[in-house]
Amino acid sequence: MLMASFLSLMKTPPVDFTEQLPDSSPLRPEPSSPLSIVKTFADNFSFSKAEFITDASNPDLSGFKEEKPSKLRRNKWQIHDINVYRVVDHTTNPTDVARAYGAKDMYRDITGADCMKFEKLLCKHECASATFIRRILTDEQDLSLTRAQLADMKKFLIVMMYRSDHRRSQYIEQRFDPFTEMSIRKHMEHNKISTIQAVWFENLKWLIDTPFDDIVKEFEEARAKGPIHALELEEFGDMMTHFIVCIWEAPAGSEFILSEGCFGSFEGAPGFRFHRFFVVSPRFAIVLVNKKYVDHRAKGGCYWVSLFGDKLHAYPETIYENGPPPKDFDPAIHSTPKDVFKFQRIVIPKEEVYKVNGILLDARLQCLTYKSSASMCKSLRYYEKVKMKMFDNRHDYSTLRRTLFSDLNRTHAVDR
Repeated sequence: MLMASFLSLMKTPPVDFTEQLPDSSPLRPEPSSPLSIVKTFADNFSFSKAEFITDASNPDLSGFKEEKPSKLRRNKWQIHDINVYRVVDHTTNPTDVARAYGAKDMYRDITGADCMKFEKLLCKHECASATFIRRILTDEQDLSLTRAQLADMKKFLIVMMYRSDHRRSQYIEQRFDPFTEMSIRKHMEHNKISTIQAVWFENLKWLIDTPFDDIVKEFEEARAKGPIHALELEEFGDMMTHFIVCIWEAPAGSEFILSEGCFGSFEGAPGFRFHRFFVVSPRFAIVLVNKKYVDHRAKGGCYWVSLFGDKLHAYPETIYENGPPPKDFDPAIHSTPKDVFKFQRIVIPKEEVYKVNGILLDARLQCLTYKSSASMCKSLRYYEKVKMKMFDNRHDYSTLRRTLFSDLNRTHAVDR
């Protein structure tokens, strides 16, 4: 069993609204290992009979009661309140992260000899990600990853993106353009898969089960009849090989929000992604940046220009195990799993935070999660201002804006 909200591993200042997990999970890493971070805010589902069933596409607040925590709980954990806005009924519920979110046996496949195989495999990738994110959130100066650890983290982020409710619902509802649907059905015929919905689960299992280098090898071979659907393989391989990791930090007075799209939402041009966003706390987001775009821009090329300009990117410092590489650098010869990448936090302007939030606001399905009402209000104001020319869905958040404005006025009146 793995139970967690994605942020529940971090013992951080209150701004990161996190809480340590209960100690009951039999798959918890050894005491010296980081806590598991399987759960994103917007996702909550499990698998049964090699298919999948939706337990809840939103945080389950049905059992939540406004009451004081027990004395034991107050002594053991710090409570971090968050706000969850439900789109369907325009309601906002304050709650505690650890009580609102959790998942059990998310990757359970009872048809296999080891029904918890995929859950166990994911633990390995979680450990590298948990350690690195903990360093980010606790303001540690050393933000280093070996090449092997970076591969584990990239793979984990991609898994979390692909398992999201947004991606899963594409297969449940069969929302594909004619070309993609034809490609999926050819893949089903080749691999003897009976339903489109099962394609998503088989893709996910293969992604978890396959080593990073083997995924890249399959991607480079670009076979039409590969182990998973070709378009997904192309997407995974591209993110693994052509994207660099950057860490964006929201300045004081602003914060990142979370939605179903907070893990893996992208910004870019048709057929070409510039940025992939993975929000890990109100203060920080891990951003995968297309290095082909960065390199083309540096050379004065690339027809399209990102909404975020060219100043928010930084290649990590690389320390090669075998010493500085020669001019005729060959990754196959000079790269090793023990090479070290040193990353840095990039404090981005508030307007750039609102742009990220605008992308998440436009990509949301059923719920939004935020900490600060004031920051959320500013993000909604920005989204309303630019949505007609920048976004496709152009959601109406007038009810939430009125609620936030009313709450802020009431709070300020009490403060005065």
